[in-house]
Amino acid sequence: MKVLRNFRFKTNILIIKSISFNIIFSILFIGNQHLAVFAQTESESGMASYYSNEFQGRKTASGEKYDKTKLTAAHRTLAFGTKLRVTNIANGKSIVVIVNDRGPYSQHRLIDLSYAAAKHIDMLKQGVIEVHIEIVSDNYKIPSSPTKKGHSLAEGYYSRSLTPIERPTGPMLQIGSFSLQENALKRLEALKSKNIGQACIQVVTVRRKKVFRVLYSGFHSKEAITQKQTELKKKGIDSIIIDTE
Repeated sequence: MKVLRNFRFKTNILIIKSISFNIIFSILFIGNQHLAVFAQTESESGMASYYSNEFQGRKTASGEKYDKTKLTAAHRTLAFGTKLRVTNIANGKSIVVIVNDRGPYSQHRLIDLSYAAAKHIDMLKQGVIEVHIEIVSDNYKIPSSPTKKGHSLAEGYYSRSLTPIERPTGPMLQIGSFSLQENALKRLEALKSKNIGQACIQVVTVRRKKVFRVLYSGFHSKEAITQKQTELKKKGIDSIIIDTE
């Protein structure tokens, strides 16, 4: 009988341990899933700097050699291979880079960019600027060298800071269509004080070339957008009504 009680006691301990292990494993697994989702949707703003020429050819934390002509970056926590869209908040220019190093070592900075990436968003003169970074899809193909100005954005809709947004609902006013991204941004800046509506840029491809359309949404009725179009016409600003419904 004593032997039987000992056997039952040991069996119960094993069952409890097994249950405890399963519970802990489940918690850790679910927790990791949430962390993974958070990491994939992370975006933040902060200060950016770029590599000096003396780092050319040096080995990075990932094992790759730093190449100033490539679109790469250093980040303290994001996994190597993570692709980030980095936007210069001052001028709206952006570039997609891949994380292959650790840094910056200064706690006051968010990211270090390669020389090529820094040049593309016009930060070489300032050295340190404020940027917005966000993770992009792994399917995004980073060019071997920076593309021409204004051709780094995929088709879609973007805010003033060139952050991807959902397609606006309702009718919109188009006030300009440009072959260069920077000219669309200049148009937005020029119209900033006109209180037209919610501004965005639509990127489309027309005859194999990118076109950047300056759009305004937020009109609750066709009467409201027609009235706004008339007001702008009196100020010498031509526009086209685009019905998205």
